[in-house]
Amino acid sequence: MTTLKQNTETLPGPGRSISGGIGSGLRRLLVSRLAVLLIATLVLILYFQFASDGVFLTPTNASLLLRQAAVVAVLAAGVAVLIIVGEIDLSMGSAAFLAGLVAAQCQVAGLDLVTSILAAVGAGVLMGIVQAIATVSFAIPAFIVTLAGFLVFRGIGLLWTNAGAVGPVSSDFIALTEGRMPAVIVVAIVVLLMLTAVLQSYRTFRDAKASITPTPARIYLQKVVVPLAAAAALIWISLGRSGAPYATIWIGVVALALGVVLNKGKFGRQIFLLGSNREAAVYAGINAKRTVIIAFIIMGVIYGIAGVMLTARGGTSTADAGTTLELVAISAAVVGGNSLRGGVGSVVGAVMGAFLLSTIDNGMALLGVSSYAQNVAKGLILVLAVGLDGYFLRRRRSRS
Repeated sequence: MTTLKQNTETLPGPGRSISGGIGSGLRRLLVSRLAVLLIATLVLILYFQFASDGVFLTPTNASLLLRQAAVVAVLAAGVAVLIIVGEIDLSMGSAAFLAGLVAAQCQVAGLDLVTSILAAVGAGVLMGIVQAIATVSFAIPAFIVTLAGFLVFRGIGLLWTNAGAVGPVSSDFIALTEGRMPAVIVVAIVVLLMLTAVLQSYRTFRDAKASITPTPARIYLQKVVVPLAAAAALIWISLGRSGAPYATIWIGVVALALGVVLNKGKFGRQIFLLGSNREAAVYAGINAKRTVIIAFIIMGVIYGIAGVMLTARGGTSTADAGTTLELVAISAAVVGGNSLRGGVGSVVGAVMGAFLLSTIDNGMALLGVSSYAQNVAKGLILVLAVGLDGYFLRRRRSRS
């Protein structure tokens, strides 16, 4: 069942050392998806920091980057689940727009904050269920169903408002993503991240001692280095004038929840198996239709959350809100190592892919590069990511 785990490494073949050694482990780390993504992000950060005369890594700009990346990171984490199960979603931007519009309408009508959020999430779940039924019950490919959703959901929103803006929303609603977190919350999150890194480090070492095979270096990277790096970044951002935005919490909660769904339960194993080999999964007793429906419902919740964040970010719901979000979110998930072939991927990778693309946007904007050139750069990175996916697939097959 090792093929069901995300980014799995095959066991050493005949004649290979089980222990591997430091050099072998380092080589495996450097060609892993997560390491390639981290190295690319670090190189870009250093370049933009140098080219912008030190402006890029200031706490204020880092806070701005975090708010810019938040909606994409949440959508990328959600669509990663669908991609792993072997489906796709082209309706994310329009669905987030419509869910955000529902929240804005609730705010204009004088409803409270919680009701507005729940209404947006409810609208998102309804859209997810509709697309799930069309995909599963009528055997229409998800590509076609969600492409239709891309047109229908935005069309409904534009008809509802006559393509006008709805708002403004309350200051409390805006603060959901744009507000500055108090120091006590920042400290609590940092402590939690550090404790997570320590606990994961202990568990990884414990499991490594009990196993005859070496623990891949990428496991330490993902479970120890990433949380510590996130804690350090959060401390740095909180020192700036803008502080750490509440958008951080939305990203963290969504990533944590979906990570638990994929990695800690039976449903997550079913998703990976279904994406790897649907026929084998059905023979193994997995209810493919139910699994896909649940995945779309999860995506529906993400529509609602992203819609709330989208409206909070702008302060109003506008006719062009969420335009091209689906393309950016899918690109982020793919850049983060989620294979469009299904069965391989991670939420952490999708979120990191979102930050990589946002880093490109933010850095190029600081350098005065046009948005057209930014699109060219992101397109080339997407092609490179798909090419790397094919490389890793051939690498796994050659080892099996």
